[in-house]
Amino acid sequence: MNKKELLLNTLNGDIRTQYKPIWFMRQAGRFLKGYRTIREKYDFLTMCTTPQLAAEATILPVKQLDVDAMILFSDILIPLMAMGAELHYKDGDSPIVGGIDLFNIKYDKSDMENIEFVLDTIKIIKDRIKDTALIGFAAAPFTLGCYLFGAGGDFYKIRSFIYRYPEKFLDIMGVLTKLTKDYLNSQIAAGVDSVQLFDSWAGIVPADVYERFIYPFNEEIAEALDVPSIYYIKNSSHINSKIVNLEFDCLSVDWRQSISSIHSKSKRCVQGNLDNTVLLSGRKAILSQAKKILKDTVDIPHIFNLGHGVLPQTNPDDAKFLIDLVHNAQI
Repeated sequence: MNKKELLLNTLNGDIRTQYKPIWFMRQAGRFLKGYRTIREKYDFLTMCTTPQLAAEATILPVKQLDVDAMILFSDILIPLMAMGAELHYKDGDSPIVGGIDLFNIKYDKSDMENIEFVLDTIKIIKDRIKDTALIGFAAAPFTLGCYLFGAGGDFYKIRSFIYRYPEKFLDIMGVLTKLTKDYLNSQIAAGVDSVQLFDSWAGIVPADVYERFIYPFNEEIAEALDVPSIYYIKNSSHINSKIVNLEFDCLSVDWRQSISSIHSKSKRCVQGNLDNTVLLSGRKAILSQAKKILKDTVDIPHIFNLGHGVLPQTNPDDAKFLIDLVHNAQI
């Protein structure tokens, strides 16, 4: 069984694998020396929009860390460029989105032509790496919307807008959902083996708001996908009763949640959920905390990951220590 089969079999609910697959969110980036070398020459947006550079960054963790899956090097805001958005990135600050009129937001499927560089990146990766799964991704409509409305104060602008203009917000979510479905399906057509929907910020709203304004659109996306799919969210304890009903093949949660509980309620593959600061805490802590997760998930389909992205301060040798630990665990 190669790495690609290992990941896809686990996503489909198989626990008869030789070890649990492991990869990291944000693995194609900041903490790897090879990535920093590239960034010395190119800014972040240039890397995202230049297929050869994005492909190189995507493949780096396979070569340097022996992870069991690649995740496409890109950014969750890239699909907004299809609609003519202007993206501005500054290290250490939240990205800024300009050029979109929220009260007259428009999208047509033909707009996907504006971001074909993403598809070109996928084709390069698939030509170079055959036996490791490539995960495509997108932001969920609400999380994408958070940045459209502007960061700051737990995204107070989008939360206030929901209460002030509920019907208009539903219209915006409908447009962003169409964009997200087309974006993910274009990645699938280009060759990705699985996709992950990042709904990182959906946990900031009350349960009733999630149920009316977010859940139906996520479910629409899940139903539109024909490759194994993963749904990721943070701070979800108050909405887990809804999340476990989403028709994604795998549910990925942060370290605040019990991963075995998510599985017991959903009966599906789960992903996660080591606190990313454990990788900054020494190998004794890494060993102890990893063993807890491995013990908790011993009899369930589980992909080992962090509860959020790899922190840039992480030592790659400690990340490799964790990967080797998972690969050699007796489960």
